[in-house]
Amino acid sequence: MADQVFTSARATEPDRATLLAQLRALDATAGVQHDPGPTYRVKKATAWTGPQITAAQNVIDTAPAATPALTAQSMIDTMPIFEKAIILTLIDELNTLRALHSLAPRTVAQAIAAVRTKAGTL
Repeated sequence: MADQVFTSARATEPDRATLLAQLRALDATAGVQHDPGPTYRVKKATAWTGPQITAAQNVIDTAPAATPALTAQSMIDTMPIFEKAIILTLIDELNTLRALHSLAPRTVAQAIAAVRTKAGTL
């Protein structure tokens, strides 16, 4: 693994999920280590090039700040199977009730999108 240390003057902590996703868009093998403070260590499978270093620095400096809403939405996107099973069971029950009233069923995608939206507004 090749690692590169970056320093950022940003005043806020970045949203970790967004930061990692943006770094992985530059290199699918990227991983980031960051504790509070200005230093970020980014590792990837291949050697760093100048343009990759510049792009990674830009990602670190401009990633959106962490907020409770972004954190909640990231947790929803990566929730464990048992939590997904609970939601799917509730959707099944909801759709049983909707069918009794001749209403269209809700899809899993609709339900997850609604939960993400709700998390973003709390």
